[in-house]
Amino acid sequence: MPIGPFEQQVLGLLAAHRNPESYIGGATVLNQSPDSARRSEDIDVFHDTESALRDALDKDLPLLEKNGYQVRTLFSTPSFHRAVVKKCQQATKLEWLYDSAFRFFPIEPDSKLGYRLNFWDAATNKVLAGVGRREIRDYMDLIELHQSQLSLGALVWAAAGKDPGLNPHFICNELARTHRYSPPEYESLHMNPVDPEDARKQWRDALSEAEILFDTVLKDAPFGCFFLDVNRKPQCPTMESLSALTPHAGSLGGCWPQVVKTG
Repeated sequence: MPIGPFEQQVLGLLAAHRNPESYIGGATVLNQSPDSARRSEDIDVFHDTESALRDALDKDLPLLEKNGYQVRTLFSTPSFHRAVVKKCQQATKLEWLYDSAFRFFPIEPDSKLGYRLNFWDAATNKVLAGVGRREIRDYMDLIELHQSQLSLGALVWAAAGKDPGLNPHFICNELARTHRYSPPEYESLHMNPVDPEDARKQWRDALSEAEILFDTVLKDAPFGCFFLDVNRKPQCPTMESLSALTPHAGSLGGCWPQVVKTG
């Protein structure tokens, strides 16, 4: 399921205001593909500084109102602004927020969103969201990432580098608490029907595989990095492939690894 049609309208309108310091993040990035499992029906605009957030609000809010959208502020601080944007009986939640500039990869231009967070940074943020809150959408997004993109263990290993107070085992222990949801919570998901028992089994298997990865393949490796293949795509390392993969840690602003020729 792609981004909801109303969200696409809002994103298209705001795209011209996006830049490397004011960019789309969150589930919009993870669910941008037309074949994504879940439809994202809110929008997160990330900023590296509070001043960039203020500048974005000064531009985005008048533009929305000029184009006939009703904007109702729900909560506002210097580092976070939440509003509901409504037009023609359709509505979405829109959040402008400050986020650390520490990431794995640079902000990327996007033909539909203007600028967006790199997919893999959005994925590691989703891991940390799963630790910090109990939301079924995080649970389902992480299962989908594990099944179709990269193992949960590899994502957790990298995500631990974004918070000095975390380590991969602690993250998995916290995530293990997240697998009991009520029928109404499943019904609230904007995706095809989910079998709770199947989801629970996939979640337990993903966590078990992650712990095995940490205790065997990565037991002597520093955590907080992705492992990239020759095409600079993150992979889940095995005993056989680990030596051929390039560890890639985060940095301020993020970067792509460079091949340096010597001699």
